[in-house]
Amino acid sequence: MDRKLKILLLGIGKTKLKFIAEGVERYKKLMSIYASVDEKYLKEENEAKKDAVAKESAALLKNVPAGYKKILLDVRGRKMDSEMFSDYIKSLKESSGSSGAAFIVGGSNGTCPELKKEADICLSLSDMTTTHELIRLFLAEQIYRAFTIINNKKYHK
Repeated sequence: MDRKLKILLLGIGKTKLKFIAEGVERYKKLMSIYASVDEKYLKEENEAKKDAVAKESAALLKNVPAGYKKILLDVRGRKMDSEMFSDYIKSLKESSGSSGAAFIVGGSNGTCPELKKEADICLSLSDMTTTHELIRLFLAEQIYRAFTIINNKKYHK
């Protein structure tokens, strides 16, 4: 039997814009035949505090379930086109060494070097700056696109 990949979208701060939350929900629903997708967003620290980034990074790491691959979104991370990303998702799905994948989006002030070291991969979705809320929607769409490529669906052109 084909196992569903467990995916956790993990980040800092609430999704405040309704259209983004609705879009993420839409892609989660579309992905549900391929994967089990959960979201968890942690409290944003007061950026005026000296150790805010370290606290957020530690909280993110603490909330990655045991056995999950840690995929940290970072502007300086590895770039992949959609086909390469689908191959990566397929390798996660087929790997017996992981029980799932946590896609980690840091806070607006970034993440600490320790989180980057702990990540299994740092992934860049774009060189452009965008909001952390909007990247959640973009990420959900790209994960769905990867599943359609893996399963030879017409969505990807």
